[in-house]
Amino acid sequence: MYIRNFCFLFLFVSVPALAAPPYSGTVFVNENIIKSDDPSTFVKVEAAGNGLRQMFDRRANNGQGAWVRLEAILFNAFYTDGKAIEIQVNPEFNATEAADKARFYGHAIGQLPSLLRIDVKTVWIHKGDKAFGGGNNNLLIHTDATGYHGTWLEETLFHEACHTSLDSRLANSSAWLSAQSRDGEFISGYARDNPGREDVAESCLPFFATKFRSNRVSENYLTTIKSAIPNRIAVLDSLGMTPIVQSDRPASFFFPTGLLHLPAVKVGDEYFEVTMKLVDLASARFTLETAKVAVRPSYAIKTEFSNNVLDIPLVLVDGTRFAVRFSLTKNDPMEFSLNSASELN
Repeated sequence: MYIRNFCFLFLFVSVPALAAPPYSGTVFVNENIIKSDDPSTFVKVEAAGNGLRQMFDRRANNGQGAWVRLEAILFNAFYTDGKAIEIQVNPEFNATEAADKARFYGHAIGQLPSLLRIDVKTVWIHKGDKAFGGGNNNLLIHTDATGYHGTWLEETLFHEACHTSLDSRLANSSAWLSAQSRDGEFISGYARDNPGREDVAESCLPFFATKFRSNRVSENYLTTIKSAIPNRIAVLDSLGMTPIVQSDRPASFFFPTGLLHLPAVKVGDEYFEVTMKLVDLASARFTLETAKVAVRPSYAIKTEFSNNVLDIPLVLVDGTRFAVRFSLTKNDPMEFSLNSASELN
């Protein structure tokens, strides 16, 4: 008995206790990590009729949550990086409400880094004051959950998208488990209490803030994150995550003004934000109006000018998506003529 008690005492005093997490949860620490007016890769949603879908609803089963089968109102959401998502809206919304919700949340989802949308194939939208959710190649939204809306919407979707696209890649990986051990603490009480389920998502938003939004958070926040989870930050940094930037916005043509806006055109090794003006509708001729240096887009599908050809793989024209190609026909001033335009499926 004496030896057993001695061994227990030895283990108790020789294993350091984990430091108390600096936050209870990381979603509601700073509302400016992603803001509603930040750029989005969202292009549009298209109505896709109705269809029977299996969805998870947290209100079902007396508020405990359950799978339900509904004749959902369907939309296809399109993004500049090529990842289309089916948005499934509960038929408790009317058609107009459903379209509004699909556009609103579709835009917010487009503000997430492409890496976090890589496994998002569907979105479920219900009424009700229930928590959002991630996983199952999906994002779950309850539209009356006031705590997750307004200033916190983007941070909440970021957290849930980490569940959808990163948990399967990281949560049980040797790199992540090693980082947990070497850090010796958790960033939040929520992560500490649910280390296998919440640690990745709870750590990812603070990582993103320190890496890409250091000008929006306090020095104390930066110091806290970097000192608490440096090894987790290193693992997350190795994934190559990038934020959505102005150059990721969709190209668009606006008939009333005759202006074709191209947020990022690759010319050699540089990118330019370009505006062109329609000067002749019959021949579809455009002249260059403005061109200024732009940042590199974060996605692979790029508008490019090379060998006197301007190739635009995605442009929104009066609500319809097209792939368009122009030829440079005149240098001073620069004038372009339409070669081809094909509607995208």
